[in-house]
Amino acid sequence: MRAWYVVGAALLSAIIAALPACPVQDAAGRPLWRVETVHDGDTVTCLDATGQPQKIRLRGIDAPEFDQPHGRESRQALAFKLGGGSVRVEGAARDQHGRLLGTLWLDDRDLNRELVAEGHAWVFGGFAPDPDLLAAEAEARQARRGLWVAPHPLAPQQWRAAHPSHR
Repeated sequence: MRAWYVVGAALLSAIIAALPACPVQDAAGRPLWRVETVHDGDTVTCLDATGQPQKIRLRGIDAPEFDQPHGRESRQALAFKLGGGSVRVEGAARDQHGRLLGTLWLDDRDLNRELVAEGHAWVFGGFAPDPDLLAAEAEARQARRGLWVAPHPLAPQQWRAAHPSHR
């Protein structure tokens, strides 16, 4: 009898594991992705609505590299905001490394913007920087928040050029 119980439990566990995970949604019915890893201040890995891992590069911002001044603080700030929970991800484009370029939303909070406003990231200049992000960066600079406490913080792109082993 005990053997049948073990076989039945194993079979039930296998069936449950094979079922697709029920998608989690926010109050507006939009899918939420579960945060798995915070790599640094502008890169995370989440499980999407189908349970597949997606590496996400936060669109429009550039956080200090982990070994760069304020790099660890930037990563910690993002990890604290995410708290190992779920986020809404907006974006469909991919970068040259195959990462999804996205904006992270926690309820109605734009986490990309918050990181810039708190001085944990620069606006990524790119092609057409978001005016809202530019205003947030100007405010953080003026208030000398986060990385702007340093007299001459080095943008991550310049830091990577000076430290080729971190490319």
